[in-house]
Amino acid sequence: MHQHSEYARFFRADDLAPLECLDARYVDHVFAPHFHEEYVVNTLIQGSQRYHYHGSAHQAGRGQLIVINPGEVHTGEAGEESGWAYRGFYPSAAFMRRLAQQISGRADAVPYFRATVLHDAELAEGLNQLHLLLCSSEDRLQRESALYAVFSAVLQRHMSIGSQPLSPHPLAVERARALLADRLAENLSLQQLADAVELSPYHLNRLFRQRLGLPPVAWRNQLRVARARTLLARGWRPSEAAAELGFADQAHLTRAFRHALGVTPAAYQRAVGARSFKTHPGA
Repeated sequence: MHQHSEYARFFRADDLAPLECLDARYVDHVFAPHFHEEYVVNTLIQGSQRYHYHGSAHQAGRGQLIVINPGEVHTGEAGEESGWAYRGFYPSAAFMRRLAQQISGRADAVPYFRATVLHDAELAEGLNQLHLLLCSSEDRLQRESALYAVFSAVLQRHMSIGSQPLSPHPLAVERARALLADRLAENLSLQQLADAVELSPYHLNRLFRQRLGLPPVAWRNQLRVARARTLLARGWRPSEAAAELGFADQAHLTRAFRHALGVTPAAYQRAVGARSFKTHPGA
């Protein structure tokens, strides 16, 4: 086992945009199927990562980028015995849409990644330097200028712009997903979801998993963890976040959080609290 060599260091740069950053190294940790509400832009700095995404296996190594659109299910594990290290960015969908609108001049612009493993050494180094700058500097003009320069390059080089939702799904799946998100803390049953979208429990469970990569219960649990990150970053106590989001208790939140992120809620909160900023109005 190599647990002693693993680390996950989070910080936020919310004075510039809703943006979480991560500097991490994993060896033994395996990420179960999960998703982010934000875009994922990771630059690999050591070793290699293997993951499943869109029904296929992928692998990326040092100097390459792993990018994933919001809401898309993926896994993560070491691609070699020594593990993998990366610097990650999780920009909000709102920030990326606004940037796409500014670049394209289209009010309906929705950017999406065309591929998941990117070979762009220049951009990888730019992201690496941006990560270091955001972590170390308090010069807002410098930080914000670098953020827009690098993510403009990400968008212009590797994203397409459409006017439709990123991942269109059958209406029944969309309605079930929206219901779960709107009533996240409630103890909804599969029968209640199925009745709401006029499907049998069996067919809803099968269609939901087929289209989203997770059954309703796993998707709800992942969304609870994602929302917990937001509340913890805002200063909520883990016990308060657990109660707000429908976890059985704080221990249940801790298990789910550690399984998804490799750290406890308290450790995550300490990390983002050590380098957090007040969100700019309208960001």
